[in-house]
Amino acid sequence: MFRGRAVETLTAGLPRRHWEQFTTCPYEDLRDPERVHVDAYGHVHLCQGLSMGNMWQTPLSRLVREYDPDSHPIVGPLLRGGPASLIREYHIPHEEEYVDACHCCYSLRLALLGRFPQFLAPRQVYGLAADVGT
Repeated sequence: MFRGRAVETLTAGLPRRHWEQFTTCPYEDLRDPERVHVDAYGHVHLCQGLSMGNMWQTPLSRLVREYDPDSHPIVGPLLRGGPASLIREYHIPHEEEYVDACHCCYSLRLALLGRFPQFLAPRQVYGLAADVGT
């Protein structure tokens, strides 16, 4: 599994599969997560860099209670068809092949970062400088 910035260097030379094969998230239960991670900035992660919100802005209990995976702009497409669905729904320029679903998903989320900064956070996960207040 290749998560985070490591995909940029650790996937070189490894076998790849066509993007259309990545139709599920094989590692996380995004519909009904049994665990989340909270980072030092207050982001509540469903997966590294995929946030349900910020508990410094909204209490954790409320984030969990009001979490609606189908309406989440990243989780919804992932549930409907994995990383391939992100490509189709948001018309993201992409490579033809990736090492695994996480590699594909990370690359796509990086492309969507400017559009959904509150859900793809913090920027440091994506190898970018922090914004003020994140």
